[in-house]
Amino acid sequence: MKEKNCIFCKITDREIPSRIIFENDLNIAFLDISPISKGHTIVIPKTHYSNLEDIPDYELAELHKVVKQLSIRIHQKLKIDGYNILQNNFVAAGQVIKHFHVHIIPRTYDDEKFRIKIPRTQTSEEELNNIFKVLKF
Repeated sequence: MKEKNCIFCKITDREIPSRIIFENDLNIAFLDISPISKGHTIVIPKTHYSNLEDIPDYELAELHKVVKQLSIRIHQKLKIDGYNILQNNFVAAGQVIKHFHVHIIPRTYDDEKFRIKIPRTQTSEEELNNIFKVLKF
């Protein structure tokens, strides 16, 4: 399934140019044209799924095998210090293109590209228990 106006579907169909660094039957990976850092790569399923909630488990597992393989290659070949794996779902979380995708973002110790700020204020037992009750299977 493809979406007519999806830029990632157009990349998959070769309607617009891209720097494809990996491709198999299910997935394709290409360099981001607005990279956060050198080697910033996007990995997508060839089939259009809007977000994590839509992609079938098997295809998600296969895509993440590709993410791992490419992350190792990027780490070794670009001689970086580390990398972030980023995947956004819905606009509130920063998803801009509504085609499921994973970013591999190469990092160096001193790059100052972005930092995830984790709050260090501990929540109350009551709040933890309330959320626990809602989410527990």
